[in-house]
Amino acid sequence: MVADRRLLAVVACLALAGCGGDEGEGDAPEETTTTQKAEKPESVRGLPPGWTVERNRPQGFSIGAPPGWRSGGDCLKGGAEVPSVTILCSPDKLVTLSVSADRTDEALEVDPAEFAARTLTGLADSYDGLKPGKVKPFKGHYDGATVSGTGEAVGTGVHQDVNVVVLRRDGVANFTAVIAANADQPTGPAVELADESVETLRSQPVGAPGG
Repeated sequence: MVADRRLLAVVACLALAGCGGDEGEGDAPEETTTTQKAEKPESVRGLPPGWTVERNRPQGFSIGAPPGWRSGGDCLKGGAEVPSVTILCSPDKLVTLSVSADRTDEALEVDPAEFAARTLTGLADSYDGLKPGKVKPFKGHYDGATVSGTGEAVGTGVHQDVNVVVLRRDGVANFTAVIAANADQPTGPAVELADESVETLRSQPVGAPGG
């Protein structure tokens, strides 16, 4: 089973821009600004049979969910949902996908490859011995970057494979996805579904009823 404590730490990290910028410990967070261009809404289309659409209106995006995958509090043993993060998990909870958006000018000034690397580094408090790999390009509807790492979940010692994907819709937002999988279980097919889910992500203006 996925460690709830670890998943909650990932959610908390994703609620922050880049999960670890250049601020020193104890420093007050810098003010952020948003001056993006007008955003044309895009909808999730052409999903495989059985897939559903998960909408995050407060963050302004939608994403396809594979058949049988749970969402929100169902992945946290009934814990409170976090509007700033969309959480999906496989039926056995061995794989989780957490997605958030950052629409600030500060985020858009950071290259997606660097943003992905910062995010994985920021997860070090959730995984002991986290070892990052090489950042690679990610090709999808929105291009971006991806980086993977391995480590042991704090508090449980479960060996986890962690993959961070940062998608950039130019002039609009960075979308950060974290896929965490139990490395000691046969999770390959579920991880592939999580990757496919990330590729379906589409953005809409914050609060819009898009799908």
